[in-house]
Amino acid sequence: MNIRFLTLGMIFLSFPVFSQKDELREAERQLKRNNLQETAAALKKAEAVLASATEDQQAQYYFLKAKNELAQADSGTDTEKNITDAIDYFNKVQEIENATKSKKYSVQADPLMNQLLSDIVNNAINDNNSGNFQTASKKFEQAYTLSKKDTSYLFYSANAAVNAKDYDFAESKYKELLRLNYTGKTKIYTAVNKATGKIQSFGGDKKMRDVLLRHNTYVNPGEVFEESKKGMILKNLAFILMGKENYSEAEAYIIQAYKENPDDTDVLISMMNLYLETNRRDKFEEVALKALQKNPENDVLLYNMGVVHLNKNEDASAKEYFERTIAVNPKNINAYINLANIVLKSDAEITGQMNSLTNTRSNQKKFDELKQKKKEIYDAALSYLKKAESVDPKNEMIQSNIKELNNFLMNY
Repeated sequence: MNIRFLTLGMIFLSFPVFSQKDELREAERQLKRNNLQETAAALKKAEAVLASATEDQQAQYYFLKAKNELAQADSGTDTEKNITDAIDYFNKVQEIENATKSKKYSVQADPLMNQLLSDIVNNAINDNNSGNFQTASKKFEQAYTLSKKDTSYLFYSANAAVNAKDYDFAESKYKELLRLNYTGKTKIYTAVNKATGKIQSFGGDKKMRDVLLRHNTYVNPGEVFEESKKGMILKNLAFILMGKENYSEAEAYIIQAYKENPDDTDVLISMMNLYLETNRRDKFEEVALKALQKNPENDVLLYNMGVVHLNKNEDASAKEYFERTIAVNPKNINAYINLANIVLKSDAEITGQMNSLTNTRSNQKKFDELKQKKKEIYDAALSYLKKAESVDPKNEMIQSNIKELNNFLMNY
């Protein structure tokens, strides 16, 4: 009696496995005929008993799911979702067979995955070159999900997201790159495509490049060494966080970026901007002086130093920096305007002195001297504003100030 129950139990336990085989065979049959709905229906039935399937059957199930998603992507139903799902299923096949040391379906999946990766990357590059940064970012992310060893795709995804102004997505990807200790410092293998005559990059895949060289479809192998991109990642993260007014975290990243590459002027300028935003003028000046030592002809740095001294009422130093700014960049309108403002600062004091004089003969000479100084101040300010106007003739604010000064001078 015990044996009978045991045998009956074994029959019931075996039944779902046989059903799984049947459904998988049916799915494979329908897929070969390109009957995608029928394939999906058969796989749906197989899914119901997936828990009781062997690991080999589970790998087959996910392999067929991936192929069906690719076929649906070709039909244009919901391409992005189909490809994302296909990638997930292919990865599931590899996960199962890596655990079992089997390669039965992984071997069949590899060429499909390689072709899919090539298509995704090419489409991402085309989107990026066409300015479709949002779609490029998502496709580069898909490429990374499909080939986790190619971390550079995650880097390209983050960069495209920055260009698309999708800063939350970019921030998450940059932080993931830092967690992965990605630097981007690598050796890239290249060769010339005989058919097109163009140099093609194979990334870090020397094996693939060499296979194609042996097939004589590619010639002239070469190598390119890419520098570390860690500084750029840190700098971009700081920029994103500053935009969110998360200054404490931004400062931590920008300081790391400076340590990574102290000669990067963009990093120094970002640090300066951060200290300006947080009203730490002394820190700003400290960083700006470091930057100017490395880039004494940088008009942006010179101008910002002028602003710092202007805010500290150190007019002589501010004037020096603004004059150095326009010597390097004669089209810096703000430097001209600030120089005009510095000149006009003394006008209030002179006007006050003129107004304090009583209308007597003895004060007339003093009044005339002050009036002449006022005229000289207006002439000097007008000279700067006219130079600014020559750079931007349609600037209404500059035109209004010029008109006001001219009206004064005409009455004198």
